[in-house]
Amino acid sequence: MRKLPYNLEAEAAFLGAVLIDNRVIEELQVPIRPEHFFEALHQRIYERVLVLIERNTTASPVTLRPYFEADEALKDLGGTSYLAQLTASGAGLLAPRELAQQIYDLALLRELVSVGRGLVEGALDTSQDTSPMDRIAQAEADLFRVAEGAATGREAATFRDAAVQAIKMAEAAMNSGGGLSGKTTGLETIDQKTSGLHNSDLVILAGRPGMGKTSLATNIAFNCAEKHLEWQRDGGEFNYGAPVAFFSLEMSADQLATRILAEQAEISSENLRSGKLSR
Repeated sequence: MRKLPYNLEAEAAFLGAVLIDNRVIEELQVPIRPEHFFEALHQRIYERVLVLIERNTTASPVTLRPYFEADEALKDLGGTSYLAQLTASGAGLLAPRELAQQIYDLALLRELVSVGRGLVEGALDTSQDTSPMDRIAQAEADLFRVAEGAATGREAATFRDAAVQAIKMAEAAMNSGGGLSGKTTGLETIDQKTSGLHNSDLVILAGRPGMGKTSLATNIAFNCAEKHLEWQRDGGEFNYGAPVAFFSLEMSADQLATRILAEQAEISSENLRSGKLSR
């Protein structure tokens, strides 16, 4: 059986960087929690670091020492001197955020492995009276839980972080020349009203049948994807497009593609489907 993905050196270096400068935690772009560490000892150390910081106490090898003098796992690594070794591994580290991202990503991968193994074991166990569809539903729920944890891991933001993000959005809008701080819809009027599409938005297109909801949605999806491809080709500081996934319960992939092709070519989708085209 293949081993789970982890990087103990990255965990040690990150902990060392945190012990050298506790402000590293404030600057993280991902929500690192104790359970994201693979090594149980690292989990306990980081958990204690968070407790000390919450108490407005500096977390360092000296302040951590009393809590780990009797820790058996730490004794196996040389005792409390291991805490000093952590700071040595983190000294001069220029990219703690990148290490945090790696630790976080590896933790998510381990969760995915756990979900996958559970799915396989459940599928192989025919002694339980569970239908295949129920197992699929459970797998979907487990995957959603992992994805939801990744998307909502940071429950609160400091005003400083929020202000920095607001300034970046204003800068993006200024540089776009059209007041666009999010992802473009490709429709100028909508972009002006919304400043583009943002990660926090839930956009609902509502209307009676035949009012053009799907047509509008496919236009927005195509325009956003096209802008992303232009950014990949030409570069630029801001990417006003994004990769797009389109899900439909009513239309197949080829039907959606036909609709988009017809819209871009400015011809009837019925003529395109029936082959009524001029050469």
